[in-house]
Amino acid sequence: MTRGFPSKEDSMSGNYEAVQAKALAAKGLHVSVICVYQKSVKHLFLRRKISHKIIDGVDVYECTQFLANIRFIRRINKYLRKRAYKQVFCRSVKDNGVPNIIHGHIISISSYAAFLKDEYGIPFVITEHWTKTNVTEVPEWLRIMSEAYPKADKVICVSQALATSLKRNFHVDSIVINNMVSDMFFQSIKMQRNDNTFRFIAIGAFRKNKGFDLLVESFAKGYFPQNVTLDIVGDGEEHELVENIINEYDVSKQVRLLGTKTPEEINELLCNSDCFVLSSRLETFAIVVIEAMAKGLPVIATRSGGPETFLLPEHGMLIDKENVEQLTQAMRHMIEHYQEYNQNDIRKYCYDHFSQDVIANQIIDVYNQVLSLYK
Repeated sequence: MTRGFPSKEDSMSGNYEAVQAKALAAKGLHVSVICVYQKSVKHLFLRRKISHKIIDGVDVYECTQFLANIRFIRRINKYLRKRAYKQVFCRSVKDNGVPNIIHGHIISISSYAAFLKDEYGIPFVITEHWTKTNVTEVPEWLRIMSEAYPKADKVICVSQALATSLKRNFHVDSIVINNMVSDMFFQSIKMQRNDNTFRFIAIGAFRKNKGFDLLVESFAKGYFPQNVTLDIVGDGEEHELVENIINEYDVSKQVRLLGTKTPEEINELLCNSDCFVLSSRLETFAIVVIEAMAKGLPVIATRSGGPETFLLPEHGMLIDKENVEQLTQAMRHMIEHYQEYNQNDIRKYCYDHFSQDVIANQIIDVYNQVLSLYK
């Protein structure tokens, strides 16, 4: 059960979960993905329609459900969403039979999947990769959702930092299986250019935790020559803020905001870049980092909860978060020492640790452990 599945209308919805589902299907598992989308009030009076399609060997079942963000009817929302998941689940069972295992992604979705274990006795696994669970103070609504964790037979976290956070905040024991990078990113390599340019690239949603405000400020304070550029891929609530900082420092000729891109477009942009920069204040893992490493790009990343667990000195640089001076110095260092990083070594390390085949095998091992408990 997931947040969504990528489509032409929204190429990033549930992209991580889709890559994992396809990787498991490629290993011979029959995988069904169940998605319930929350939409505006107009859907309250529409008949719920469940759609079904098969994408790269994965059965995808989707439906849309009304959502009203009003406090006194949140219980109604919860009831309606739970009912929607059950209806989509029953449609999948009708087509494919009762699954051997239910795999929920992030607690906000898994909290609606947990009841299926109670009603059907099906083994239940959760993968947690939601940034909102990696907090120091847990809000009440998240505390309520977290009641689903003990119902899971196994909880998987995508980084050790997140596993530590779940233990601290929710008293949940978990195992660590890192994010996987799509095979697509290994199928081409960084292009060799002769245009005397150096291109930094950053990717992510324009939210405060991504630190794009700090990134632009750090780049501007480097006073880099015009042949050094920074591309930022993504969009979101802080787009205007970032754009204002670009104009304030008068670096619009060097810093480009490219908007949201499909994975295929991101793949091409990485091929034409020289260094990936992650300026985040908080991460659960940072899959964009390993997508860049799959191209052989060296990385500059903050110690934000994920990258410090896997980024080695020979693959890039770790810096403190929210430190403009360190980030500026790291970019200067990368321009001067870029050639010292071995592209093939970075790619091999990434494949050996984060490729679809490697991570899919680890997930299947968890499935087998859980199923053995029910024999």
